[in-house]
Amino acid sequence: MQCIIKFMKIIICPDSFKGCLGSPEVAMAIQKGMKKFLPDAGYVLAPMADGGEGTVDVLLSAIGGRKHKTVVRDPLGRKIKAEYAILQDGTGVIEMASASGLPLLRMDERNPLITSTYGTGQLILELVKKKVKSILVGVGGSATVDGGAGMAMALGVNFYSESGENLREGGGFLGKLAKIDTSGINRDILETKITVLCDVNNPLTGRYGASRIFGPQKGADGKMVKLLDRNLRHYAGIIRKQLKKDIEHIAGSGAAGGLAAGLVAFLNADIRDGSRFIAEKIGLEKNIRDAHLIITGEGRIDSQVRYGKVLLAVIETARKYKKPVIAVCGQISGDIDFLHRSGLSAVFSITPGPVSLEDAMKHSRTLIENTSTQIAGLLRCFYRNNLNS
Repeated sequence: MQCIIKFMKIIICPDSFKGCLGSPEVAMAIQKGMKKFLPDAGYVLAPMADGGEGTVDVLLSAIGGRKHKTVVRDPLGRKIKAEYAILQDGTGVIEMASASGLPLLRMDERNPLITSTYGTGQLILELVKKKVKSILVGVGGSATVDGGAGMAMALGVNFYSESGENLREGGGFLGKLAKIDTSGINRDILETKITVLCDVNNPLTGRYGASRIFGPQKGADGKMVKLLDRNLRHYAGIIRKQLKKDIEHIAGSGAAGGLAAGLVAFLNADIRDGSRFIAEKIGLEKNIRDAHLIITGEGRIDSQVRYGKVLLAVIETARKYKKPVIAVCGQISGDIDFLHRSGLSAVFSITPGPVSLEDAMKHSRTLIENTSTQIAGLLRCFYRNNLNS
């Protein structure tokens, strides 16, 4: 048995457990737990991200580069310091959540009628000033449903109402939009290649659009959701008429409250599936091809995984080579049978019993280690029984 396990290659490629551990920390915790029962196995740590939290760190780990900070406006217009990175290959990377993310607001401050992506535009502008020729924009974790209008304002685009007044920031005011003037946009930005890394593939509007699917978690009640969706339809219509671009039904255009749509409309951005893009960058498929087992996971596994999360990208890659995939998570919610049909072998929640979210997050590293130890113990038992049969 020891000989078999010694040549066992295990790929550990989790997403972050949002709010408590980044994906590199999760990967190390899984490895530490696995090693208690499988110390001689070969481990490859390949932390993942999907365009949301952890994207900058994962790409820095894989490619190298440096982090920087600059002062921008948060979703409510307050000054904060936000991070961005420049990779060794000269590519700029930002996570929009660093400037316009939900964690920047208290629960009672969440209001997508007035929150804005202006700070994300400032981050983009900062990278353009650094003379980068390519920018990756991770668009997960937003506090906004403004279609990227705030971002565009920061770059010099003007939005006017029917009366000629400058439009106020926030998704609640897009319904008053009558005219868009792009003549003031920074010219250097238009010569910069922008790639949007999406963590979902939702369209901008409709039943599966930015407002209806993600608006409630950003503070929108039922009435607000309908208003925001109506405003985004109007906004898309103005862009279609005046800029000759149809952004409404593009897969992924609803990411980050429509920021992805705004990046396409104003900066000619390309939308990419964040998980698959990062998988390519870190060579995940090459590692999976000759692996014996893949361990992945994220903080919450539910039906939203089908919209473009790390877990699904890992499972689909592993399925190509008929490799087993085990996932660990903080919480399992809803019907996830589709994941098993897609190729997931098993999923384990790290919580040992009834526990508060606060306690689970506080002790997440230990809980991940403990769960991983149990997975390793099960694998060791399997190999022992096979050798004795």
